[in-house]
Amino acid sequence: MTIAWTLMNFLYSIYLVSVDGKADDIGVVIFWSGLFITIAWAVFIIYPLNKLDHSQRFFKPYLFPFITAVYGAVTYSIIVGGLFRSLDLVIMFLPLALLTGLLFGLSYSLLIKYDRLVDFIYKKPFVKIILFLSPAIILFFFLWVLPTVAPSFAFRYTTDENREKIIAQTIPKFKVGDDIEPLQNALPGYLDHIVDGRGNMSASMGRFAFVLQVNCGKIIRLEYGKNPTDFDNTIYGKLQDQPCP
Repeated sequence: MTIAWTLMNFLYSIYLVSVDGKADDIGVVIFWSGLFITIAWAVFIIYPLNKLDHSQRFFKPYLFPFITAVYGAVTYSIIVGGLFRSLDLVIMFLPLALLTGLLFGLSYSLLIKYDRLVDFIYKKPFVKIILFLSPAIILFFFLWVLPTVAPSFAFRYTTDENREKIIAQTIPKFKVGDDIEPLQNALPGYLDHIVDGRGNMSASMGRFAFVLQVNCGKIIRLEYGKNPTDFDNTIYGKLQDQPCP
């Protein structure tokens, strides 16, 4: 289930970046999908898997994933439909439920073939604990380690909250007179509207606000603070309309 949940969110994040340039609301999907998958695992999966004969043909990797994809969609529809009574909401994330079920069936049907691996997991309490805590470990890596170690890489794929933190940490590292290209590279996709070294931007987030003006590939004005009242956030058009030297 952890493999399926991780890969589903990873692929969905890549899809959002490819379509919208950033993974908006991925944090919401991570949280709710984790909650629903936990409920599904406890209510709809543990008991059937313990009762089924794993030597049956439908547990083969070429068949079981398609069974679990349908089962995952049905389970998701029951949980989400029962909780929210919204057909639109069920339909909206139904593809993710199908994908999660498919990935679960594929990983499960492949892993149960390796008796030594299964025995190793059952006989090693420490490994059991690590696997049980693996969702928390994955979240810690994705939400804290990756944005800290490689903020520019994680910028497009991380949560909205982390993206705002990266912006608030990155903007103050630059000053008037710096080239704009390194800042654009540090925040990929965020300043793409600044084209040919000319443009401006003003933004206000939870605990950070800034105004940026660029001309001739250089930062000609940069002010920031905790909120827009800490500085003059007016954009002066004539600044960036000056001819390049």
